Amino acid sequence: MAHQSVDEKTAIEPVITAHACTYIHTRSRARVRGCLSPPLPVLVSFLSLSRLIDFSFIAMTTEGEGTNPPVAGANAPEGEGSKETEAPTTSAPPVKQTKCVLLTGFGGPKYLRVQLKDQRTVGKGEIAVEVEACGVGFQDLMMRQGLLDFLGKPPFVMGSECCGKVAEVGEGVTKFKVGDEVIVLCDNGAWTEHLVVRAIPEEPSESGAEHMEAPGNAAPLALVLHKPTSLSANQAAAFLMSYLPAYLLLHNVACVRSGDIVLVHSAGGGVGTAIGQLAKLIPDVKLIGTASTTKHENLHQFYSQLIGSTQDYVAEVKKEHPNGVTVVLDSRSGEDTNKSLGLLQPLGRYIVYGNSSFVTGERKNLFNFAKSWIQMDRINPLKLLEENKCLGGFSLKQMLFRQHHSSLVFEAWKALQQLLVEGKIEPIVDSEWSFEEVKEALHKLQDRKNFGKVVISPKLKPKEPEQEKKAEESAPTGTKGASDSAGAATTTSATTS
Repeated sequence: MAHQSVDEKTAIEPVITAHACTYIHTRSRARVRGCLSPPLPVLVSFLSLSRLIDFSFIAMTTEGEGTNPPVAGANAPEGEGSKETEAPTTSAPPVKQTKCVLLTGFGGPKYLRVQLKDQRTVGKGEIAVEVEACGVGFQDLMMRQGLLDFLGKPPFVMGSECCGKVAEVGEGVTKFKVGDEVIVLCDNGAWTEHLVVRAIPEEPSESGAEHMEAPGNAAPLALVLHKPTSLSANQAAAFLMSYLPAYLLLHNVACVRSGDIVLVHSAGGGVGTAIGQLAKLIPDVKLIGTASTTKHENLHQFYSQLIGSTQDYVAEVKKEHPNGVTVVLDSRSGEDTNKSLGLLQPLGRYIVYGNSSFVTGERKNLFNFAKSWIQMDRINPLKLLEENKCLGGFSLKQMLFRQHHSSLVFEAWKALQQLLVEGKIEPIVDSEWSFEEVKEALHKLQDRKNFGKVVISPKLKPKEPEQEKKAEESAPTGTKGASDSAGAATTTSATTS
């Protein structure tokens, strides 16, 4: 049988398809009129015949391709057929990859993935940091749930703070050199083995050009500081998002002074313990803290009065201070905001620096979110005027990365460095986890079982079940290991987003 040409094949196929369509149309009309079902075998035969011609044509046109490969230069002019011309092949250098914690969607722990991403190259004015440890805070938990309104769309690398060594510097970088130990605070993307950023200058230009959106694929801005030698890697990773807010809250926002009575909500967390250490350095300041009762033993060194998180803190405060307090530092906010405002003395200062009460489960609860928001929105400015009370707010990352006001941050850093040298403050690290255990680390924060800061490390291996159990038993009160949440994240491969 002679082979069919392409023209013959393309001419036959529409005829068969047209017959099949005509038949189906005719039978469909008959079915509507007489409720008849079309004979399926006949319909299948038409479609099968069309498919058979497809396969036959493909088989005939590809027959012999495997046994008779085309000869190089067969169609070339005489005398050139024997010359094989091959395009020169150049192999590109392999792209290095880095392990990171990626958020693939807003919601529960299942959206956290430990993945490999292509490593970013270092450009002009940029530095690369080989990360040793990363800090974990309640804001990361809120980020995972999508409760922060300044986030982009997933997927993106999570994390705000880390420490490590400078691995490479780009053109124009003079403040840092390869091998320097640094601590980094960035808007996002810190939970990675290899971090590339542009350092916020200590003395910004008058035009503020360094804060403008950089063209192309420039690295994001970050606060990069030399690591004090007195801090371990874990302590350094836990330092910036705890002690910078604590210092600025006490000295620049609430302006705490001698004789003040200060109420601190969530006193056992990273910022709460930092406030406790720093407030003790101000003469004659009485510090009241709310925290889980399991943390009270460790907090007595900083706070003169401690109240359980389930107790009526308004009644407990008034037992010792009938006239109320002069300052409230609130990391929870939400529906308790008006209660805390009611505790203020005239000329008292109420400062909101977080909204952790919005987190009520593994995922965002719209009902609780709306309830808390409505309670906060009911604050009447005229009532503040009548009662001579001050209401304020503070967000370190907003001030650095959206308002671009870094001068006060560098001033606070210099003061904190001096306190570290004098041994007057020391970061408290609750526990260290591997990247693969990030779900458990966040779960511990959500359960309010941490005392101090939680740290994750890209270089640490996941704990074995027996080791984890022993760590839980040997840990001090209030600092026992993670609860058993969802399993460790898996490691896969992904390209740079």
